[in-house]
Amino acid sequence: MTSKNSFLASCRENHKRRIWVWIVAVLSQLLLYGGMMMIYLSRIRGYQANGDYRDPAGFQEAMCRAARDALAFSDNLYGTVFILAAIIGMQGFSYLYDRRKVDMYHSVPVSKDKRFAVVYLNGIFIYLAANLSGMILGTLIAVSQRAVNADVLANAGLAFVWNLFLFLAVYHMMILAVMLTGNRFVTVCVFLAFVFYELCLSSQIGSLKRIFFKTYSEYYISTEPKLSVVYDCTLNIWNIKNASDAADAAAIAMPIVAKWILIAAAFLALAYLAYKKRPSEAAGRAMAYPFMEPVFKVAVAVPVALLAGGLVYDTSYQNEMLQMAGMLAGGLIFCAASEVLFDFDIRSVFKHLPSSGIALVGILAIFSVFKWDVFGYDSYVPAQNKVESIAISADGYYDSYWDENRPYFEKSQFEKENMFLTDTEPVLALAKAAEGADPETMGDGRYVQILYRLKSGRQVARAIATDYDDPGTEELLNRIFRTDAFKKGVFQGITDETSYAALEGIIYTNGPARAVIPVEEAGRLREAWIKDMEQFDFTLVRHNRPCGILYFNYKNYNQRQWYVYDSFENTVSALKELKAYYPMELDAADVESVTVTCYHNELTQDPEARFRGDPGYELYRDAVAAETYAEYADDTDYTVTETFYDEEQIAQILPHIYCTWGIDAPWGRYKDLDENYSVQVVFKRDTAYPYQRDSYYFEYSFYAGQAPDFVVEATAYTGESE
Repeated sequence: MTSKNSFLASCRENHKRRIWVWIVAVLSQLLLYGGMMMIYLSRIRGYQANGDYRDPAGFQEAMCRAARDALAFSDNLYGTVFILAAIIGMQGFSYLYDRRKVDMYHSVPVSKDKRFAVVYLNGIFIYLAANLSGMILGTLIAVSQRAVNADVLANAGLAFVWNLFLFLAVYHMMILAVMLTGNRFVTVCVFLAFVFYELCLSSQIGSLKRIFFKTYSEYYISTEPKLSVVYDCTLNIWNIKNASDAADAAAIAMPIVAKWILIAAAFLALAYLAYKKRPSEAAGRAMAYPFMEPVFKVAVAVPVALLAGGLVYDTSYQNEMLQMAGMLAGGLIFCAASEVLFDFDIRSVFKHLPSSGIALVGILAIFSVFKWDVFGYDSYVPAQNKVESIAISADGYYDSYWDENRPYFEKSQFEKENMFLTDTEPVLALAKAAEGADPETMGDGRYVQILYRLKSGRQVARAIATDYDDPGTEELLNRIFRTDAFKKGVFQGITDETSYAALEGIIYTNGPARAVIPVEEAGRLREAWIKDMEQFDFTLVRHNRPCGILYFNYKNYNQRQWYVYDSFENTVSALKELKAYYPMELDAADVESVTVTCYHNELTQDPEARFRGDPGYELYRDAVAAETYAEYADDTDYTVTETFYDEEQIAQILPHIYCTWGIDAPWGRYKDLDENYSVQVVFKRDTAYPYQRDSYYFEYSFYAGQAPDFVVEATAYTGESE
């Protein structure tokens, strides 16, 4: 009983010394939660006053959603939690900075273990009391506005757990920083190093890979920190906030919380060990343990040097040798500054030169590894017998990817989760052929993203340069595109099992024409399109442009888009039966006029063209003053525009143009369309052709080399002012 009372008495006494921390913590949480709740709810009521919510149910849902945002995963909370954890952790053990206070505390008949426990637990109690006070106030305000339901409370409870372990992780980092140092300034420096070290190092390593490795790719696997709580917050909070319900939010949040628990436990164990072994004379010194000085100096010098080198690289127009010099200079300056900081004496600038030498050698070694690709990063192609499956993203196609649990996710994520190519030989052949290739020297150079899933469980991502104009590349891509694994990993519509109950509309368009199809026909169209996709391969999409697009529009603004080609007989037949199909080639009787503009690119004397091919022209352009550079520009307007109204001439033009109004050609040849011309087709106002009536003119392009002779003659540049 005496021991228990003594512990509680120590806690009460410690709280008396932390009154200002109590005030800061409680007031910040009350103001934050209460203020956010009132602002968020008043905003929704303002929208209602403007007539945005005519349905009472919709207004109530919006109020609850606003209350959930204020109580749960608000972006405004994390900075406050971070700062409170730092303040509470530093203030609680700040007596360790003063030798007299240390002697006084050690003279009191209280064990070091009990003193640590009192200060540590009181810090957690301060945060919990402040945080709960704020959440209770925010909840009461929401209740008074009838903006609380089960989902709001569930998300608030989940956010409470999330914020608590975020607090503990940061709190323990600050406690360890206090135990390793002897004054506040150095404590803050060490604490910030703990918090941001991995984030900074990971960022700089990724930057070096982007600079020096031609095959580096972040498409499937990004260079990201594994243990940074700050990165975890910023990366995952959007997905958690936009989860469909609290259960889905918990599925994202709780694995991260579990990681934070391990991180917090590790820092607490190290902090307690450092506290137990900390000498009394450490008060007032920069570092409590002298052996930590060179360790800290060398460890932090590396990311600082990489950051300095990156800044020099960017400001010196990508000069790699200056980058190396910047890295060495940055590392040397940091090492010297660290020695001054440790001793608070400018005369210590060249102290401990061996550790500074180690840091500089390490920095130089890191630069060399990336500069000369010491470990063969760019030449890596796994052996076929070591690869289990592959995902590949061939540049060209893009769609919106979503499901019931995620309103939107990246194309790379969909491919990673759904594409498992087991016929790996054509992909590996592409990778081997791409070794040392430069897309700038190719006819149509594209980067292809590859994810190797090795049998060992390791995953490796690379980006390789391929020439889409090369017949050998086309054959390899045909073998890849024809597989069911590739199609299922690119086109979500093939395997999508989303209920058609969420379907709100179907539209078929060839650019100007827009036909609305009943949603009841969705199954029929999908079956026809999937059957036509059996003929899908790279040759089809490379040498043919779509004749139209089918849009399946779902609730919450989600959409699927399916490209239709002339050879898709089943889909075209179904569209014709539904009276929704209109060919890409127009009828001259529907067209009022065609306006053709020729830019005469062969005559244009723009500075970019003048210096193209010179690797230094960008440097020149950026370095020379605008007025000096302008003298190289030719301001002559070479464009010639001609409008054709004659129906016979229009009829000769229409077979040679392709609509670029909202119609793309995934994987298509860039040179298939003539960039020297633009064509504007104007429809008759009284035609029965179902063009989109919000616009009566649409953009087209000539197929390359197919502009009729009379058009070429009419738009020829004569040297006169046009």
